[in-house]
Amino acid sequence: MLYKRRFQNQTLTERAYAYIRDGILGGRLQCGDPVSPRRLAEALGMSFIPVAEALVRLETEGLIERVPRAGSRVRIPTASEIRGNYVVREALETHSARLFAELAKQRDRQRLLKAAAALDARYGELARHSSRKRQAEVERAHLQFHMLIARATKCRELVAAIERSRVLLFNWLFTMADGYTPLPSRWHSDLAQVLVSGSASEAAEAMRAHVRYRQEEVIRQFQRLRRQALREGRLTRGPQRRTLLRLAAGK
Repeated sequence: MLYKRRFQNQTLTERAYAYIRDGILGGRLQCGDPVSPRRLAEALGMSFIPVAEALVRLETEGLIERVPRAGSRVRIPTASEIRGNYVVREALETHSARLFAELAKQRDRQRLLKAAAALDARYGELARHSSRKRQAEVERAHLQFHMLIARATKCRELVAAIERSRVLLFNWLFTMADGYTPLPSRWHSDLAQVLVSGSASEAAEAMRAHVRYRQEEVIRQFQRLRRQALREGRLTRGPQRRTLLRLAAGK
């Protein structure tokens, strides 16, 4: 299989993990969709155990959830979880921006300006010709843009913390679930310009505004998806469904 050749140096668990994660971030598996370990094992030509191990890892990362009597599903984050992670991301990335403005070398600054221009161009192209494959590719570039800022600080702990932050993934899943809504034309270039030439405090404030952009829109979309999945019985079955329906709007 092509997939097996591509990941031939990985363990079976790593292959299963990459396959499922790529399916979620590529839009083949969307929020609320059921995930069958046995069917995945059959599709990948492997036993049940590595697939189950991969699903446990994805559960710890917040991409998969297991619901009693409903099995495993692609996770729909709750409003409170998203808000909490936005708080964490804002703290991490504003500090990352501040350190970038203070410490980044000239080559890192030029690299960021170039990456921002390329990313804005790709978002502009996406506005004209949108598809799930293109959306996933652009979101990968978006993630790398933010990691470029963090890595220029030379603080490995900060880089690791931002990589673990789920908010960029929430934005990614929001894009894949709801289609692409165009961004301002120089959205990333304007941010990069402040980080490259502004003061540390200016860089932090620019990043704060960037992080908060569309936050409530993202939350509303996931609330809608969660209500829809609960109505359809895709998240849970039995007596707990009625309770969850009452809580779904704001929990």
